[in-house]
Amino acid sequence: MSKPNRINLLFDQYLQNIINKDELAELHQHLQDEQHQALFDEAVSDYFDSTSHTAHTKAKEVGDLAWQKIAQHIAEPKPAKKLRLFSTFKFVAAAAALVIVLFTTFYIYQSNRTQDRLTKAIAHDIQPGTHRATLQAANGKIYQLEGSKEEIIAGEKAIRYKDGALLETEAQVQNFTLSTPKGGQYRITLADGTKVWLNAASSISYPSIFTANERRVVLRGEAYFEVAHNVHKPFIVSTETQEIKVLGTAFNVNAYENEGVTVTTLVHGRVQLKGPNTSNPSYLNPGEQAVLNRNTFQITPVDVTLNTSWKDGEFIFTATPLTAVLRQIERWYNLEIDYSGIPEDIQIHASIQRDKPLSAVLSALEKITNLKFDVEGRRVKLMK
Repeated sequence: MSKPNRINLLFDQYLQNIINKDELAELHQHLQDEQHQALFDEAVSDYFDSTSHTAHTKAKEVGDLAWQKIAQHIAEPKPAKKLRLFSTFKFVAAAAALVIVLFTTFYIYQSNRTQDRLTKAIAHDIQPGTHRATLQAANGKIYQLEGSKEEIIAGEKAIRYKDGALLETEAQVQNFTLSTPKGGQYRITLADGTKVWLNAASSISYPSIFTANERRVVLRGEAYFEVAHNVHKPFIVSTETQEIKVLGTAFNVNAYENEGVTVTTLVHGRVQLKGPNTSNPSYLNPGEQAVLNRNTFQITPVDVTLNTSWKDGEFIFTATPLTAVLRQIERWYNLEIDYSGIPEDIQIHASIQRDKPLSAVLSALEKITNLKFDVEGRRVKLMK
């Protein structure tokens, strides 16, 4: 059977909810292959073209059935073997990814009229965030970083942009704070070679050179770290609520004050976590996430891409509360959102590129939620 026919067959079985675990894994593998992405997109588009008047109902039915199967699969008793656990989460990730694609494709496919209304309502459509940041030295000097450069590199005697352009010559060791506003993000390579992606409305304080027997930085907001390995100098990330200690690893930390919890997601390596009132440290292994809530770490296996996709230019939401989705959008588009009246029980399953204008994002959310948003300047509220 040809590849296009095989993908169409698997997708049809998925829509009819008769696909088995192995076939679902195969379809998910095709979805991940860029060479087959066009074939899958064509299959989804053909489906919506042929069922235009019932597409919403059908999409909801398929989505509900798929999520029920995922929930049942998670709830089934499993042998206490890591291999089985990994297989389970591969299955869940595959099923969840396909549900997201189905729903997102449908809502974007159906959103032209809504986006036209929103574009007209927003006199000048609000564009997404970009590379913007300030760098403040301990001596009070402030540098407005060039957006086109995207990254700075801290060295022993100078600070440079990634392309080699000189920002400042360092005569002495001192502390710096790199800060992004709402609607901004930036990257930095620290003096030890550690790379940091800083999300919107965040800051990281660090020394120009790590002279102590540890490498300590202070984070507010959200950042993704790729820590250079050094067994003799542990790397420590301090937030208001916890301390993360590593030797060399990659992980994401979300410590925004208005999120209410601190979330640490480990991509690879191993990290040690300690809260202000925890007597014993907790540890994360790759593919695990720790949520610190009221001095207790709750550790669970996760799909790490859900928490790291922002640095690669994408929002990915899986059963994410609408209010949490809106907080991310608020930071990235530099908005003021009125949360009064917004339902607490709506969950979003979607993948949205972070380079889309605000009207496109709100249009997709309106179709998903059946809510209407009103935009005045940079203020967003629920339409009555």
